[in-house]
Amino acid sequence: MRFLLFWQNWNRSERFLYLTALGLLTFSLVCLLFFHYRGIENSIEWKVLSELDEVPVKLDSLKVSGQQLADSSQRSADSGQQSEETLFLLGKAYILKEQFVPVQIDVPEWLGWGYLGGVLAGFVLLLAAISGLPRRWYIGAMMLVITLLSLSHFEVLQLFGTDNSTGFVVVAAVLGIVSYYVHAFREDMPMVQRIFLFAGVVGVLVGVFYFGSNAPLQALTATTYSLLPMLMLSVGFIGWLSIEIVAGFVYVVTNPRTGFGKTSLFNFLFLSVLYIFSTYLLYLKVTRQSDAAFWYISPVVIYTISLALGIWSFARRTEAFLPFREIGAWLYVGLGLVTTSVMSFALFTHNNSFIEVFEDAVVYSQLCIGTLFVVYVGLNFWPLFKQGKAVYKVVYKPMRFLQSQAWLIGGMAWIAILAFNRFYTIDQAQAGYYNGLGDLHTVTREWTVASGYYQQALDIDYQNHKSAFALASLALRQGDQATAGSFFQQALQKDPTPQAYVGLGQALLNENLFFDAVFNLRKGLKTFPDNGEIQNNLGYLYSRTAIADSTYYYFELARQNAKNRDVAESNLLAFWAKALTISSGKGSLASLGLTKKDVEETQLLENKAANLSHEANRLAVVQLTNTRTEAVKVAPDFAKDSALSVNNFAYLYNLGQFTKDTNQAILFKKLINTGNNGNFYHELQVAQAYAEYPRNKLTALDILASETVADTSQKVAMARQMLDFWLIKEARPSYVNLAKLKTKADYWTAVRQHPFDMGVLTAATHYFNAQKNPKAAYDILLNALRFRRTAPELQKLYVLQCLKLYLTDFAEEGLQDLAQMTTATDYQAFLKTYQAQRALIEKERESFR
Repeated sequence: MRFLLFWQNWNRSERFLYLTALGLLTFSLVCLLFFHYRGIENSIEWKVLSELDEVPVKLDSLKVSGQQLADSSQRSADSGQQSEETLFLLGKAYILKEQFVPVQIDVPEWLGWGYLGGVLAGFVLLLAAISGLPRRWYIGAMMLVITLLSLSHFEVLQLFGTDNSTGFVVVAAVLGIVSYYVHAFREDMPMVQRIFLFAGVVGVLVGVFYFGSNAPLQALTATTYSLLPMLMLSVGFIGWLSIEIVAGFVYVVTNPRTGFGKTSLFNFLFLSVLYIFSTYLLYLKVTRQSDAAFWYISPVVIYTISLALGIWSFARRTEAFLPFREIGAWLYVGLGLVTTSVMSFALFTHNNSFIEVFEDAVVYSQLCIGTLFVVYVGLNFWPLFKQGKAVYKVVYKPMRFLQSQAWLIGGMAWIAILAFNRFYTIDQAQAGYYNGLGDLHTVTREWTVASGYYQQALDIDYQNHKSAFALASLALRQGDQATAGSFFQQALQKDPTPQAYVGLGQALLNENLFFDAVFNLRKGLKTFPDNGEIQNNLGYLYSRTAIADSTYYYFELARQNAKNRDVAESNLLAFWAKALTISSGKGSLASLGLTKKDVEETQLLENKAANLSHEANRLAVVQLTNTRTEAVKVAPDFAKDSALSVNNFAYLYNLGQFTKDTNQAILFKKLINTGNNGNFYHELQVAQAYAEYPRNKLTALDILASETVADTSQKVAMARQMLDFWLIKEARPSYVNLAKLKTKADYWTAVRQHPFDMGVLTAATHYFNAQKNPKAAYDILLNALRFRRTAPELQKLYVLQCLKLYLTDFAEEGLQDLAQMTTATDYQAFLKTYQAQRALIEKERESFR
């Protein structure tokens, strides 16, 4: 335990600072592994593209006489010549068909700040450790630091508005002076104080650049231009770690607690050879010389293990020339922070070229230097192995074959492998640098510049996924589907991804190359057989054909495998909606023999916390199957201008139609009045009327009437049909219990609910006249008359109410209209009442003169 917690013997300040540094390193490693696990999903996310469709639904029905249907074509199929027929109100429910679309995410600025935080923390530790090195080592290390700073292009930050080397001079001068002062004149300064000193200096420099730089996105700009020099430093550190796993084998087989005694040499060689062989297989994989389906250990995992082991072995490796507690521990953690930060950034941005450089560095160094280290251990310590001694204690104290010799030969082998691969790794490093610049200019919306950098990277590292996918994404932004498809195809050549397959399929579909899109997605499914996004999009494509069984099959697979299962389930619901609207024996869906019971068994209709599309489609199927359920309230994500997406529209329309919630009428009216929903104007009018109908039928009829008058096109057919249906429905007797109407509110409610019922209208007219409010009674009758122009009893009430208000001219016109709509006998009978009423009015007028 003392060996594991070696820092326990340090003083409190050193221990606290070192554990803090280890905490930062651990956090950076966790981020590294997390980014590695997510892979391409760090930089490319699945968006959902929704397409609106509709299915017919029955909203209402009523039995009416043949006379009432004289002008109506809405007869039931089996009504025949019966005297009473069924009239249906046919409406629409809207469904959404959805497909996945891969979208490249702009590099977030927090990632740049996170990278800088890790690198700068590492540099603080490095500078503090370097300042304590012996003179020659100090000079060499500072020359390396200054070189790395010079390659970081501080001029792009435009410090104090300049675009020259002012930034580099400021940084190099400040760090150089402070470092030399501590090294030459303050040798007695404890490491803790040195760290705080350099942390303060670096913090001040960051503040100067933050407030004095004119460059946009300072963190991302500094990050992008510093990646290449930091990569160089990281590759050197990865090479240093190349023997840690083999040294770990020495510890395991020779430690008294875990060792194997006199058989330790055989066990060491067995483990080492097995590991080197697996590294060789990994080498064949990363150099594209083999596609064998072996189980490989990721280079990122190898790096993580090596870095963790090095925390404890670094002291033994350097005890002959470097004090660990005073310098070595801080130097190691600093290098670890820098390397891990650079690797994390490359993994998050899915910069394939940089990632492959790191993979090559790990694999080449493990294969070359690791192999030589096995030879080094065997030649030096095989007698001790045979004696069962604790070789791990002296593994860095050679007797025959020196470490320097092993490193020299291993380094030469590393260079030989680079040469054998035509130094392609160096080209990839340059391509990765250009990819980073392309990302930066994509964030700043400089599309042409970004495209140029990506193209440069693609010219150097042909077929690298990052550049090709980025160029395809830029082409899509400009609506160039053909170019996008070409780059997606190129992205698939070396490192195929589901995102590239789906992107290519989308581009082909947009170019009306339907069968090519299907072929491409099926090819992608062979490469990624369990990818739910490809399966969903294949189902979507088949849904546009008559191959219903394939549609259902792929949607079901996507439901099981897609990370966003709601999309697949929404498409299944859309599939069922279409299936249930096709009559038996017609269409391809009928051949599946699907019924209402089948859809209920899928449990798709169960209430759940769903997204807009899922709930919109569920409500559509529920209306088709007449299933008893409750709607799930999902908060629509409105834009600032209240413009509706197809998802919002379908959900709100189906919700209002299903729930008949009168409060929805207010929302629909607001959405209409914004003026930003012209695409859905007619549908929103119908939806508002349908929501308003249970509360105020006359208002609902007014909405539909204005809609049909303003437009005679096919777009308002639904409004016209609904208006006709409601007018027929409201013409029937309502049998309202008039005795229960006591208050003003009662009468208004009755009028709103039964705007054409003669009993209600007569009672309301008498009530408001008695309340000395004849104008209210007149308005009620006039509104009813607008929709009942040929109702004699209503016309009579209106004429008499005109007389009540002394509107004799209107009364005379109404009387003439009444003569056209009733029998002569009825007219003569009313004429006597009218004349008597008119005489009273004239008498009243005479009394006022």
